[in-house]
Amino acid sequence: MTSRFKLKSTIWHGDQCFIVSTIERDSSAKAQPPAMRFNETLAWEYDEETEERGNIVASASGRRAFDQHVRVCRELFTHGEFLSGGEG
Repeated sequence: MTSRFKLKSTIWHGDQCFIVSTIERDSSAKAQPPAMRFNETLAWEYDEETEERGNIVASASGRRAFDQHVRVCRELFTHGEFLSGGEG
């Protein structure tokens, strides 16, 4: 099955801009068919003027797409970095 887009946000912390994206996808660790599906949230630095992505600054995965997406957004908005990591 293909990846399914769930959520996308643009977050600002001062003059730092980030893109946060959450997708649902198959696990790459296929123990037995069908592959387990999970949600993955990634965030990148983003230059709004050139529309170029920079380094990945956050990664989270788990079953609750909305919760993990909002947690990454909240930390980037508040602190300018992702501090908690892990599943969510």
